[in-house]
Amino acid sequence: MAALALALGGATAAVAADDPMVGAGTISGTVTAAAGGAALAGIDVHAESDDGLGSADAVTNATGAYTLAGLVDGDYVVRFSAPDDSLVTEYWNDTRESWRAERITVADGSASTGIDAALAAQPSASITGTVTREDDGSPVSGVTVSVSGPGGAWASTLTEADGTYTLDALAAGSYVVSFFPEGTDLKREYWQGTFDYVQATPIVIDDGETRSEIDASLVQGGAIQGVVTREDDGSPIAGADVQALDGNNEIVAATTAGESGEYTLAGLPAGSYRLRFASSDADVAAEYWKDTYDWNAATLITVTELQTIADVDASLAGIGYISGTVTRSVGDEPLSAAVAFYAAGSGVDVFFVDTNPDGTFRVPVVAGTYRVLFHSNERGLMEEYWKDAFLWENATLLTVAPGEEIVGIDAALGKPAGIAGTVTLDSDVVDEVRVEAWSDGAMVNDTRADPLTGAYSLAVPQGTYILKASATFTDGTTTAKPQFFDGVATAGEATPVSVPEGEAVSGIDFALTVDTAPEPKPALTLSAGSVRAGKDITVSGTGFTPGATIAFELRSDPIALGALRADADGALQGTLRIPAGAPAGAHTLVALSGSTVIASATLTVTAAAATGAQTGGATAPGGGLASTGADAPVAIVALGVLLAVMGGLLVRRRRVES
Repeated sequence: MAALALALGGATAAVAADDPMVGAGTISGTVTAAAGGAALAGIDVHAESDDGLGSADAVTNATGAYTLAGLVDGDYVVRFSAPDDSLVTEYWNDTRESWRAERITVADGSASTGIDAALAAQPSASITGTVTREDDGSPVSGVTVSVSGPGGAWASTLTEADGTYTLDALAAGSYVVSFFPEGTDLKREYWQGTFDYVQATPIVIDDGETRSEIDASLVQGGAIQGVVTREDDGSPIAGADVQALDGNNEIVAATTAGESGEYTLAGLPAGSYRLRFASSDADVAAEYWKDTYDWNAATLITVTELQTIADVDASLAGIGYISGTVTRSVGDEPLSAAVAFYAAGSGVDVFFVDTNPDGTFRVPVVAGTYRVLFHSNERGLMEEYWKDAFLWENATLLTVAPGEEIVGIDAALGKPAGIAGTVTLDSDVVDEVRVEAWSDGAMVNDTRADPLTGAYSLAVPQGTYILKASATFTDGTTTAKPQFFDGVATAGEATPVSVPEGEAVSGIDFALTVDTAPEPKPALTLSAGSVRAGKDITVSGTGFTPGATIAFELRSDPIALGALRADADGALQGTLRIPAGAPAGAHTLVALSGSTVIASATLTVTAAAATGAQTGGATAPGGGLASTGADAPVAIVALGVLLAVMGGLLVRRRRVES
């Protein structure tokens, strides 16, 4: 992900030391020839740690032995290569791709031995052929011919002016050959004459063998046309990348827009496609037609044989940036972490990025509103939302505008504290028992007690908490009053439980008793029986669901007054503004759970003393405007924006896999 983000113009520029650090660790081994096992002298051996802080080089001696010294602690990738490229470069342990390499851990200056390699001679097999048009037999130049083969091997080349191509230095094995005539009106295909990878005819070659006449005669396809512009000013985006993706998210056809933003995406077989538009301009986001960043939600365009569909336009939106730093809560040391962004209202992460070695991150995002989650790449640390929230609903929303950069989106992650105990209950019809930890009037975390033993264990950040246990029952009629620690009925009476970071407190037990009387219903109390329009009325209530947000309306013609939040005891209190335009007379003030009235009180409204429009609102104790129900802007994004934001590089031509 960091590499993808780098493609966006330095969004997550990695920070590396100017000079590698020197340590006491060593890695040693022997390099031999794969054929015959002879020792290989003069082979370059290079080791580099994943964090970039350690590296070393060595050259094998006459016996093929080497030692990499001066290594700091870390996880290392070791590469073996011949200076003259006469042998195949290899990574330990026996792979040609660095990302597949097995890591070697150096810890406390340790010495790792037996890190050996057996290098093979460069392969010499080849595949050749010619690419022509089926309609007139003329050669086609610039066609990308690629092969995928054994062990993930992949190679490609372009056809010459006469349509010929050669793919050489291939190892023995079975290969699938594809022909991609990008920017033409011809269809992509696999050998022989199929558009489906599964139906492609494999080509088997031996060491040193040349397979010739692996030809392709390409046919004309359908087309999609349109214009790509910027959303902010409508100007054309010259050079914009346009790609047609099939149901496997594989690029079937691709082109670039002209100076006026116009494009023709040709060479399409009959079928349905998602169109993706991207620009090299880091200030605009890639998207799918129509205005979506989610591959799954993209609008499909169906093309019939040789059909041309016009006016498939795209207007690319601007992006903003979010940056910050992730550290440990103790010591403020930089922390390796993943930072995930969720569109407000969505439970799916839109995209994520890893922090740099110094704990910093800077990422481009489509303008909109997000929740930000920080998750340590090191085990044993708690994840959290910005700012200092551990539950989805408590996360602070972050809104970014096009071209805006929001800085200081930081997090300090620490080891979880633990709270454990047992909940007993004098009933055999219990459905679920839950234990909640509350702090500063908000629930921080909750868990379910074991249905057989009643035992529970709750992870929380270090701090002081009010603990509450409650139960639900399978018969739908039995109830039990919630209980707070230590055996009390309200949060105000509860004994606080303090836990330091990384430590656990046990014995926080509860004994719930089935109610013999029904639970009290929600009830409202008003500070006065009448109020002048444009003035405030104080509202108190009991019996509400703890932590619930309760909306209020003035009826009979509903007038929204705002919302108040119940505390851990189910009580609420605050003031509501009666709009100056409210009609004088008898009214009912109602409390709502969703659209259901759960409590009400009568209220007489007298005429306002003066004219002037005012709006309703709710104020909780301690000041600050409570939620009025107005929605913040929501970015229309989902999981596919991970690819969408990443410009032209995030969806690349898919290498055919065997």
